Amino acid sequence: MRSPRGGGGGVGGCYRGAGAGQEHVDLIPGIPDDVAVDCLARVPHASHRAMRRVCRGWRSAAATPAFASARAQAGANEDLVYLMQFGNPSAADADGPKDDDGPANTPAYGVAVYNVTNGEWRRERGAPPVVPVFAQCAAVGTRLAVLGGWDPRTFEPVADVHVLDAATGRWRRGAPMRSARSFFACAEAGGKIYVAGGHDKHKNALKTAEAYDPEADAWDPLPDMSEERDECDGMATVAGDRFLAVSGYRTARQGGFERDAEWFDPAAGAWRRLERVRAPPSAAHVVVKGRVWCIEGNAVMEWMGMRRGWREVGPYPPGLKAGTARAVCVGGGDKVVVTGALDGEGGGGRHAVWVFDVKTKSWTVVRPPPEFAGFVFSVASVRI
Repeated sequence: MRSPRGGGGGVGGCYRGAGAGQEHVDLIPGIPDDVAVDCLARVPHASHRAMRRVCRGWRSAAATPAFASARAQAGANEDLVYLMQFGNPSAADADGPKDDDGPANTPAYGVAVYNVTNGEWRRERGAPPVVPVFAQCAAVGTRLAVLGGWDPRTFEPVADVHVLDAATGRWRRGAPMRSARSFFACAEAGGKIYVAGGHDKHKNALKTAEAYDPEADAWDPLPDMSEERDECDGMATVAGDRFLAVSGYRTARQGGFERDAEWFDPAAGAWRRLERVRAPPSAAHVVVKGRVWCIEGNAVMEWMGMRRGWREVGPYPPGLKAGTARAVCVGGGDKVVVTGALDGEGGGGRHAVWVFDVKTKSWTVVRPPPEFAGFVFSVASVRI
């Protein structure tokens, strides 16, 4: 039976046979395909891998724009935070599930996933078996790129790139960066992933930069920044189409963080300097609805521009140890997720997650399972 509305919006069932003799097979027997897609769209993301294995029709339907639209219309979208995370040494002694995500199977450094929508934690299956230490991550749409870091055997920077399509769960090796680097600024801006600064295998600070197009799987060289910037922060600027490299230090000034930044102007193909934008080096930066926020020792601060400087927009995450935070915006700017170490004697070296509600200006503390309580070096978010 052919569904009376099957195929609407580019979604249809399977077909048996070949040529003119093809027979339509409903996605769900007896149900119009558009209604079936609406049903499939409500399946939780954690079950999508199994769902795609049911049949070719379900696999094809889940890959269409109509499927993504149906999830959004049904209110079934999920916000996923990907964490480049070190294993928690104390997890091996903790009670917990002894499955594939258990302490015995926790990698020294790997990709963990926190589902902000339903509170679930899991290890990203299919990730590279050996992830470079201090590799960073950034996302464009549903694509997550894991970039750079140190070779875990030689401790030298690498140019490796691995790309996950979070919508399908498939990993692939991406085109390598033009320069091996670690501890660099990294962020998505205007549909590309920018990297800048960091250091090379001789621990020399870099001022080189490049931009990655995940769709084309290609890197474009960028002009050098005006200064070397090791351990700089990366983010998008107000319009979301410009990349900002914040602070960092030069080779000759190890640990001497600068209180300035540079942003790349894609129209002019040049870097522009910004002065006095750096909060203390222990701060974490994130862009929220076009505004640069900084989580530092006393409060959450917002950058108002060169003339007005910083203003307080919220309280500091309760119990967060200074200098350990990483931050990412989720839900289209409705929430900010911060990772970091628990302060005080009761922390025991464990890390936690703080979720900030932008509307109510309030924090919720999330204590992950022991196997997901290690130090997080880099974070990125994807909405599915």
